[in-house]
Amino acid sequence: MMEYTLTIGDVAISPGPATYTCFGLGSCIGLFIQDRVTGMSGGAHILLPENERGPGDCAKFYSVSAALEELLSRFRLHGNSLASLRAKVVGGANVIGVNTQAGRRNSESVVSRLIANRIFIAALDVGGNCSRTAKFWSSSGQLRVRIPGNDQCRIY
Repeated sequence: MMEYTLTIGDVAISPGPATYTCFGLGSCIGLFIQDRVTGMSGGAHILLPENERGPGDCAKFYSVSAALEELLSRFRLHGNSLASLRAKVVGGANVIGVNTQAGRRNSESVVSRLIANRIFIAALDVGGNCSRTAKFWSSSGQLRVRIPGNDQCRIY
């Protein structure tokens, strides 16, 4: 089984069983997509809403639009029909207490992009003011969300 630890701006896909982990999802979004027909899966750790530009590292996919477009492009390259994709979304919190609304903007951006691409949203764990760690298992479709410091764990 492939194991991916996604840092900010990372996108990964796997045609076979895989786990994807995102640590420290504050205002960032952890996006996990699975094709329930073929078993192919992918994940992204997204920093910015829509088309906002991140640091100069062009090998990274910092925005919702760049990360989602890259994921969908990789699915298509492997012959996947996008009609059977399911998504699980984690993060989008306001952890620094400043009224930037970055987390809310990230959440709204990824949800609207998924809807526009007709991708079913199977789980949504967003908002609040706590960071999260998310781990997704493609073999079962299970997503575990942990909130460090208070031992909360949610399974989707």
